[in-house]
Amino acid sequence: MSLTLRKLEAADLAAITEIAKRSLILDPVVEDVVAEKTVAAPDRFPELGIVAEKDGSPVGFVQGACGIGASDLHRGYIRLMAVDPHHQRRGVGSKLLEELEHRLRERGVTEVSVMDVPQNYFMPGLDFRYTSGVCFLLRHNYAMVHENHNMLCDITPDRWGDLDAQAQQLTADGLSIERAAPTDWESLSGFLLEHWPAWVQEVGRALSNTPPGVFVAKRGDRVVAFAAYQGNNRALSWFGPMGTTPECRGKGIGALLLRLCLRELARQGWKQAIIPWVGPICFYARFCDAWLDRCFWVYRKKL
Repeated sequence: MSLTLRKLEAADLAAITEIAKRSLILDPVVEDVVAEKTVAAPDRFPELGIVAEKDGSPVGFVQGACGIGASDLHRGYIRLMAVDPHHQRRGVGSKLLEELEHRLRERGVTEVSVMDVPQNYFMPGLDFRYTSGVCFLLRHNYAMVHENHNMLCDITPDRWGDLDAQAQQLTADGLSIERAAPTDWESLSGFLLEHWPAWVQEVGRALSNTPPGVFVAKRGDRVVAFAAYQGNNRALSWFGPMGTTPECRGKGIGALLLRLCLRELARQGWKQAIIPWVGPICFYARFCDAWLDRCFWVYRKKL
């Protein structure tokens, strides 16, 4: 029977998760995360979710997305894609990709990027060790434009001593360190829009967790620094993002907020934290003994 393409539905979740597990062998694939990237995505694009089916069974899928920020309104994304290993090299991936590109083009997209969706991503690019994936993208005229990195660090609830006492010491500088509450969203979102607008959605999701997955430093009612965890890939030990205003840097605020988040992940039972899409590698190496773990290549193509 020939290959057919159809809309990705909620009923496909178990099947596409198994496909992803068999295909993305270097990644921590769990059903909750696959749902977060597809049928339960907070920024869902239903028309960009496509399943490839043979003999009535899914053999591959792709979920696309579109940019929503000022810097990427012209860009579409391959958020997540996998083909069952038994059906690879048979044109399944090519048909899925061609159909997604067609749908993105109809939406006015002029460029497609692979996996680095700012507002909701699985991994920040394609792990360079997926040789078949690299070759697949090159055959379809995608070019590698830059690389992103993930770090890991070991965590325990008491690894960095009495963090609450350390937070109390900062009050002498007029600062308060606390877990953010939903009532802080106006101040926090304003702070993000001013400094890091691409992080607004991810931090908002972290704040909506129970308990809220955001710690903030305030001067009065004004947020001057923050750190978040599990706003993205909520079912994993995911840290970030975090940021501190320039005038408050060098005071140990960022390191403390980082460690408060890592302590919460450790209290959930995690032994290691994932620090994704890292910019300041040396900061994390210094303040939580993190090490470089994975390298991801970002591929793009003009439509």
